[in-house]
Amino acid sequence: SPAVEIYLTEKIGLARDKVSVIPNGVSEKKRPSVESTINLRIKLGLTEKDFVIGTVGRLFDECKRISDIIKAMPIVVSEIENAKLLVVGAGPDESYLQNLAKSLGIADRILFVGYQAETRQFYEIMNVFVLASAHEAFGLVLVEAMFARLPVVATRVGGVPGVVDDGETAILCDPFSPNQLANHIVMFFRNPIMRENFGLAGQKKAVKEFSEKRYVGDIDCLYQSLLGKLHN
Repeated sequence: SPAVEIYLTEKIGLARDKVSVIPNGVSEKKRPSVESTINLRIKLGLTEKDFVIGTVGRLFDECKRISDIIKAMPIVVSEIENAKLLVVGAGPDESYLQNLAKSLGIADRILFVGYQAETRQFYEIMNVFVLASAHEAFGLVLVEAMFARLPVVATRVGGVPGVVDDGETAILCDPFSPNQLANHIVMFFRNPIMRENFGLAGQKKAVKEFSEKRYVGDIDCLYQSLLGKLHN
């Protein structure tokens, strides 16, 4: 990501002509069937009326700050009666996060589903995707969410602004800011047309800029260029 380029050139001191930026490519997974989506909602105890806020990542809070999303939930719940938070992932801080939810009185609003080898089906039952990281080199899950046509709320850190378009595919906010996260989530809830437009724009961006095909093409161009220099 451009954030890594800046780190290498400005922090490490590598010459700029020694660094080429090729954004990650992400595999676009096939959309799950309606039947499997319905079955998953039933399995998780979700109804069609539930507004599902989702996040995916390792439960290592120093980096991913799932705690900030949990802290945002009391505000969200006060505005959205049927709000639920779906947490996909496992990690060393899972017990801490579960206890935090209990201490805030919202444990019944949060679903911890653990590590999932296939995450695409979980994106399908989300209404908005949230990434509250304190630092993030790229954020593959952002692209996965955009492929699933989800509007995004994320923190303005590291490589995130280079993956999403603030105000078009996502709303960005400051890190360590549960209130800002809550306000943006509620805004998407109140504006279904906005959710749809952001989701569509995100999907188009993901296909155009972060597909496997584009990534492989960029890698091929890089090596062709290097081979050309060697031959010359």
